[in-house]
Amino acid sequence: MKKSLSFALIMLVSFIALAVFVQNGIAADSILDTTIKSVTVSNDKNGNEYVRFIIVEDKELHGIEYKADVVTMAFGSAVEKAKTYSDGDQLKAIISQNEYRGRTSYNIIAFVE
Repeated sequence: MKKSLSFALIMLVSFIALAVFVQNGIAADSILDTTIKSVTVSNDKNGNEYVRFIIVEDKELHGIEYKADVVTMAFGSAVEKAKTYSDGDQLKAIISQNEYRGRTSYNIIAFVE
C-alpha cells in the first residue's frame, strides 16, 4: 500500500511538472513587420473568404543561412483589412505562430497601423 501511494504521488508530481513545461513552451503572440511577397484571396470549403499572404523570412539551420516562404493567414474579421494589401506592401500585424510538419505559419490576430 505504501509503495503504490508513493508511486502515485511521484506520478502526480511528474504530471504537474510536465504540464507546466508544456504550457511554457506554447508560443506567445508576437508582432510581424515584413514585406509581402504575394497575396491571394480565396474561399474555404464553407464559402468563407480568407486571405493568404506569402512572406519571406531569414532562417538558419546548422550554421547555414537561407530564406524561406512563410504562409500568413487572415480569417474572419481580419479579412476585410487584409484584402486592402497587395504584393510588395509592408505588413505589420499581431500574429500567432503555428507549426505543422516542421513548417511555420502565422495567423493574423490584428493589424497594426
